[in-house]
Amino acid sequence: MSRCWLLFSWLIFTSLTTALRAVASSPAVVQTLPTETLGLAGSNQTLNLYSYIQDPNVPGTAVRMSVLVGNLSSGNIDIALDDTETPQTVANFLAYINAGYYTNNIVHRSVPGFIIQGGEYYFPTSTQLSYVPTFSEEVPNEPGNSNVAGTIAMAKVSGNVNSATDQWFINLVDNSGYPNYLDTTNGGYTVFGQIINNGLTVANAIANVTVYNGTSVAPDWTNIPLASSTVANSNGFIMSAFVITSMAVVPAVTYGNVSSSNTSLVTVSLSGNTLTFKPSTTNIGNTTVTVTTTDLEGAQLQTSINVTVVQPYSNWIAPDNFSTALALPTANPSGDGVPNLLKFAFGGNPLVAQRAPGLPQAESGGGVTFYQRQLAGLSYEVDESFDLVTWTKIWQTSDGIAASPVVAHTTVTGFDVLTIRDPAVAPLRFWRVQVSETL
Repeated sequence: MSRCWLLFSWLIFTSLTTALRAVASSPAVVQTLPTETLGLAGSNQTLNLYSYIQDPNVPGTAVRMSVLVGNLSSGNIDIALDDTETPQTVANFLAYINAGYYTNNIVHRSVPGFIIQGGEYYFPTSTQLSYVPTFSEEVPNEPGNSNVAGTIAMAKVSGNVNSATDQWFINLVDNSGYPNYLDTTNGGYTVFGQIINNGLTVANAIANVTVYNGTSVAPDWTNIPLASSTVANSNGFIMSAFVITSMAVVPAVTYGNVSSSNTSLVTVSLSGNTLTFKPSTTNIGNTTVTVTTTDLEGAQLQTSINVTVVQPYSNWIAPDNFSTALALPTANPSGDGVPNLLKFAFGGNPLVAQRAPGLPQAESGGGVTFYQRQLAGLSYEVDESFDLVTWTKIWQTSDGIAASPVVAHTTVTGFDVLTIRDPAVAPLRFWRVQVSETL
């Protein structure tokens, strides 16, 4: 074996760098979870939980490095990669993982109080130790993150800024400045990830493994940590003599323990990050779905999602067995001039030519009163005008019944009875109520 990669420095430089620092935390809601609305007997809906609940310490790709010393587990080193600031280095690192070259890889250099280094050698079989085949292109240097304690960076050839390939090292201490100056020497060493959880403790445990001079085997084994001084026999290399690392991409968080507080309304299932809601075929109402998110350290967060099952227009019109044309929301099978959708919205009957009880009516003191169907997958909007040309929206369903334009609220079976008024405007004006489907 004849390939040697070095890390050393002797010049003092200054440079602008950013320290990657992980702060202990639990999973967190990074975007407000939506209220889910499902149609009675309608289609299932899905929610990508990762869009809403993440580990703030791991905004990008997470990698777990499992460590064996003498065939005994020494724990895991979890790494949060910086996909944003060092995209080419991260892509290169992941390519070696995906190719299997960072499986049964060895730590070939250990300098307590400085770094541990690996990536150059791996066991393709249990007795064969080989160089990792490097990819054809070296990785352009991406300095900027600081070589502080608990970071992972790429090794490179001394005097060659853009020479990183397969070798990585973990900073056991702050190596950004004196006496090692890794932020500036040789163009700065690219830090592309942060060690999280208790990974630095595991890295320091590797640094405490007995170090040997193995230059008779490989010229860069000047400080190789070994569980045994005997590294080979007649069958080949002895894997258990080395510090072995194996890496894999892992989810930064996992989701589980999902449940619905009312399974007669909604049942739920989970596959990876995808939560699926299945609505009832017979019942409408509200329920709460809970899900537990767990990060790599085992910290958990329980989150609730409000889910409503409503009676959509299509379900309401279906029992009348109209033809496709007469079942349309804009159709008027009773011939009274009020289309189906408005009869649904205001409590009418599509078969009967009579005024629906909840149709809007103007109030003598100003404003308009109407029925708003509960749990219906509808959106109501109230507009006002002085000339029937220019209309101004003053309220919509999403504003809620507690909004100031709602000056009166009562209920009848299946409906809210609302009076809407704009207190800032004199009462002599025109009103309209628009209705649209939201499912």
